Amino acid sequence: MQENIRYNTVCIADYYASNRNRWSDFYESERWIFEKIAGPERNMGRILDVGCAVGGLGCALRERFSVTEYTGVDINRQAIEIANSGKSSHPMDNACFIYGDILEMKTLPAEGFDNVFSLSCADWNIRTRDIVNECWRYVAKGGHFILTLRLTAEASVSDLSKSYQYICFGDETEGCMEEYEKAPYVILNIHEAITMLSQLDPKPSGIIAYGYYGKPSPSARTVYDRLCFTALAVTKMDGGDQYPETFGEFHLPMDLLF
Repeated sequence: MQENIRYNTVCIADYYASNRNRWSDFYESERWIFEKIAGPERNMGRILDVGCAVGGLGCALRERFSVTEYTGVDINRQAIEIANSGKSSHPMDNACFIYGDILEMKTLPAEGFDNVFSLSCADWNIRTRDIVNECWRYVAKGGHFILTLRLTAEASVSDLSKSYQYICFGDETEGCMEEYEKAPYVILNIHEAITMLSQLDPKPSGIIAYGYYGKPSPSARTVYDRLCFTALAVTKMDGGDQYPETFGEFHLPMDLLF
């Protein structure tokens, strides 16, 4: 089985050391989902952030909510080194950072986290479905799995030769990008994505989604010129056997759904 790519690009760590660390840095879709899962208690509890870079999400969430503990995992060694050194522009207390592929982790507790996040991670790797299944394993009963996906009403695309993104940021996207590493730019059909999430084991008690159309990243090379960039939250049953009457809440473009 093919392994996920252990990116060596230094610019990943450099970029996230000073970006995506404030509430306002996150997309509207992400902020909407965060508010929904936090609820009136404004409590995020125990967080696992898969694809954490240097931990900016934890800092952003602490601007708005209470966080009991934060554990970050990333496959990029440089990012984890910065996170552990405290040299980023947003060092964080009560946090643990682990270098490695989430699919190879052996020490994290199953069902040990109230909220498991995977933002711009599962669809930026080869084994998207495996990452989704593994993240779900760490969600506590009654907790949530929060992820972002690129969706389309057309056919899914996961072939790296047909859809990929050069790993570069900011002004770098204006020059020649052939020298940069390539990441899979996975795009999922909306119905295939919802089916994948609804068939997680154990079966979820609900899914919410918020998304809107936009153009692919300037550094992406893909078959579609318009995608629905979507944040989703999947809730794990809290132990009850009864399946809920209302399963999904989807704030998505109508032509994507029908």
